[in-house]
Amino acid sequence: MNLGKVYINASYIVDLDNRDMVEDAKLCLYEDLMNAVKYDELYLWIDVKSEDGLSQNDIPAFLLGQEE
Repeated sequence: MNLGKVYINASYIVDLDNRDMVEDAKLCLYEDLMNAVKYDELYLWIDVKSEDGLSQNDIPAFLLGQEE
């Protein structure tokens, strides 16, 4: 089994010592996300990558068809 992650890829590089910069980046990400939803572009943000160290137990039950 070749396990990996499906994830939303969005980020900004910031100076963690600069709280204002961190807050501005958080607001920008929020606005970017809202625009991606509004203009039906969120699917473009989704990436897939192979990743070591994962097991079948890491797969959510709903994806395995084992919902309770």
